[in-house]
Amino acid sequence: MINKYTIIGTLGILIFSSGLCILGEAIIRKSQNLDFFLIGTLSLILINTGACIMIKTKELST
Repeated sequence: MINKYTIIGTLGILIFSSGLCILGEAIIRKSQNLDFFLIGTLSLILINTGACIMIKTKELST
């Protein structure tokens, strides 16, 4: 049976990896001299949120 910590931890991993993908897009946009600030900020928010969810899940499950 899957417990809630597994689901929340997986959600944290998905959010973190989505932030990394968006970060790559921001880097590409910056190298092409396009506007990258908002997409870079969004990637930072997603990366930090995913990492915090993963860390909190680890603390709660033990």
